[in-house]
Amino acid sequence: MASNFQNNLIFNNNEAVINLESTATFLGISTATVRNWVKCGHLKTLGEETKYFFHKKDIENVKSKILNGDLEKLNKRANKAKADKTFVPDEYAQDKNGFLQLSSVVEFVKSNNVDLLPAILLIALNLLKRENILLEINIDDVIQKKDLHITNKQIKEEIRYWLLEIDEKKLNNELSFLLDCDIPKQRDVLGFLYKSLLVEGKKSQSGSYYTPSNLVDEIIKEHVKKDSKVLDPCCGTGQFLLAFSDIIENPSNIYGVDIDEIAVRIARLNLLIKFKNKDFAPNIVCKNTLFEVGNYDLFSLNDENIRDFDVIATNPPWGVHFSKEDIERLRKNYPSITSFESFSYFLKKSIDLLREDGIISFILPESILNVKTHKDIREIILKNSQIKKIVYLDRVFKNVFTPVVRIDIQKDEKKQGSIQIQKGTEAYNIEQTRWLKNQDYVFDIHSSGYDEKIIDKIYSVNHTTLEQKADWALGIVTGNNKGFITNELKDGFEPIFKGKDVERFTLSEPTSYIKFTPEKFQQVAPTEKYRAKEKLIYRFISKYLVFAYDDKQKLTLNSANIVIPKTDDYPIKVIAALFNSSLYQFIFQKKFSSIKVLRNHIEQMPLPLWDKVTFSEIIKLVDEIIDKGDKFEELDDFIMKKYSLSSQEITYIKEFNK
Repeated sequence: MASNFQNNLIFNNNEAVINLESTATFLGISTATVRNWVKCGHLKTLGEETKYFFHKKDIENVKSKILNGDLEKLNKRANKAKADKTFVPDEYAQDKNGFLQLSSVVEFVKSNNVDLLPAILLIALNLLKRENILLEINIDDVIQKKDLHITNKQIKEEIRYWLLEIDEKKLNNELSFLLDCDIPKQRDVLGFLYKSLLVEGKKSQSGSYYTPSNLVDEIIKEHVKKDSKVLDPCCGTGQFLLAFSDIIENPSNIYGVDIDEIAVRIARLNLLIKFKNKDFAPNIVCKNTLFEVGNYDLFSLNDENIRDFDVIATNPPWGVHFSKEDIERLRKNYPSITSFESFSYFLKKSIDLLREDGIISFILPESILNVKTHKDIREIILKNSQIKKIVYLDRVFKNVFTPVVRIDIQKDEKKQGSIQIQKGTEAYNIEQTRWLKNQDYVFDIHSSGYDEKIIDKIYSVNHTTLEQKADWALGIVTGNNKGFITNELKDGFEPIFKGKDVERFTLSEPTSYIKFTPEKFQQVAPTEKYRAKEKLIYRFISKYLVFAYDDKQKLTLNSANIVIPKTDDYPIKVIAALFNSSLYQFIFQKKFSSIKVLRNHIEQMPLPLWDKVTFSEIIKLVDEIIDKGDKFEELDDFIMKKYSLSSQEITYIKEFNK
């Protein structure tokens, strides 16, 4: 191979140059793949007049990068099981009739076991025919890979590369249906089909989840102008790019990057069809945005252009599991990101690529707002930009449980103004400087200005916390509940309590029993924590604080966790009273709005340093609640009045807790 490579060298201005065939041989790929790599930006040719000639040194550099693993793509997101089912994303379709038409196409492909790439190509040809770009077509032309009558030069080239990589054995006359079937006039038909035909497991691993069209349109409408220079760094099949094109007049101002080669092909074709009367080459490439964009190396496309964007908008991948090699590169290139969370890297990269005063709009999991792990990117955002808007979207992705938010950021190191918060029909403003003062830079979007005044009043009282002043323990993980737990009391067994058994101040009547054999359990805390003289047991999965007092050394399962306060002269029943009160429910939901009660949350809750008389009054009320089950309202009122809350504030808190 090496000698053949040398024998095929020619010289241009004293620089060694090689042709298409020799390049393919040297790199160990097909000529069709070489052409595709040129299209995707992985390889640079000498120029238009010498389209498939390459500098020897460049190709040697590529070879070196291949051998070193530098071309390895991002590891896929794998936070879901590898399901082998597909689903049709109905939210992605723009109307019901269109959805039904596309669903019938999906069903045909699945029932006839048509390979993905040929299926998408045939539908693409159907689309070109509908747009009068392809004058005539039949299945034999495709099978025989004839020169198709496509009126747009750039589209013709794209389709030709596509055809070259398809095995004609995967095509037959029965597939003519895909060339002639009705397809709706909606944005990104090809993307809809591609995402529908991907098996669910692969879709989740690759992060290729659709974004509902209305969300995309809202972002574009608010931020994009006709002369904007825009980028989607995780463009997929081009949903955001097509939305950009509804406003932007010059397609050369639209940039897209993605690691999925099929998705990139679709995105390029989508944009070419949208601007079918313009002569241009789409700035859409198959690259790794985190490693290959804007780094001034061989693999950077149009380095002078891949920066200074007016708008960067995307739905980035979440939860990517990176290889050891990628982790080392990420650690080197992004030292300020310590969480190794994929969306944080995309945010940091996008801030770097944005012009001053430019806008970023990302769709992200709710966890970015308050989970401690994401403290790094929150700090970067707060200190390098002005957050313009946060929209709480709740659950918008089919088959994805995680609530999501939209965050709009303006690159501005100096400005620290107000942030617009939107939750359904509710809207209010928050000063960004407030979040700079929060522990771990938490974005507590659920707390309005009035809410914050109340919370500030609570925290202004001299207090301590449980941080470094408590022992913590998880409930027992048996590894086999059916084998260890019974629903009746047997000799040697004792009650064990689940999260649902935890009530305010008390545990419900036992319904589950276990023989305490810690050596046999999958995960268990030290025995002395379960057998502590006094402890608090709390629900782990809960939107509310629910703490039970236990002085009977009861056992719990892992849905009910344990905290043992180590606060000198601070009664454990007073802590229980505070955490179970309406006031602290209010604080918890406004500050964290979580479905899990985390240790970090509890450690931030204030424990006011009141006098012993006050403590005694609270303990008396708690004892009555434990014994008789009443006095809840009286305890609530006592705590709120002790904090000197006004009647208006008390009423507001009570209304919130209804």
